Amino acid sequence: MFLHLGALAFLAGFFVKDMVMSRGLFALGAAAGMAHAAGAGANIGLIGWLLLFVMANFFVIWRALKARLETPLTEVETALHTRLAQFALPDFKRLMRIAEWQTLIDAKQITHQGAPTDHLYYIVSGSAQVDKSGTLIDVTQGTLIGEISFTQSVPATATVTAAPGTTLVAFPRKKLNRLLRRPRLKAAFDDLLSHDLAEKLAADTQRVNSSS
Repeated sequence: MFLHLGALAFLAGFFVKDMVMSRGLFALGAAAGMAHAAGAGANIGLIGWLLLFVMANFFVIWRALKARLETPLTEVETALHTRLAQFALPDFKRLMRIAEWQTLIDAKQITHQGAPTDHLYYIVSGSAQVDKSGTLIDVTQGTLIGEISFTQSVPATATVTAAPGTTLVAFPRKKLNRLLRRPRLKAAFDDLLSHDLAEKLAADTQRVNSSS
């Protein structure tokens, strides 16, 4: 069983593009080979070589992960991090690795009321119009779009159209959910949601007072 498991892991590793995952499969294959060799009474030399393969792959994985975390932020990412200061730098870099930056030439509808959403959006610069059952609200930079749909796993509660020239950061739902399994990152994200909610409630109160 260990022999076949190791062979399958090695084979799968050749088809995985991500180096960390690929090396992880190679390490798993070598470890399974060690288990097979030990059970079959193989000589210590073979087991030693397989152990060396496991250690070498783990070293490459560690070096790759370290390099990813040490990659310097771009100028726009640095500016964004000053706004999202609740995220520790390593966690912010993890967010940036899944982020999809969009600078719009034309207006773009990014959510549709009643329809599922695949992304959580953050307005870096520019503006958007929120249409919630006919009530129109303008929002500007620093606003999260789609946070209710994301956190409660429900369809979009409003139709949001971003204006031309707006720069957005889009976080794919599935990838962001995986990142939020990290307790520290989840705590920072919850803080961001709380701050965003407070800003929106304050804006709603101001609009009500202005209209009355």
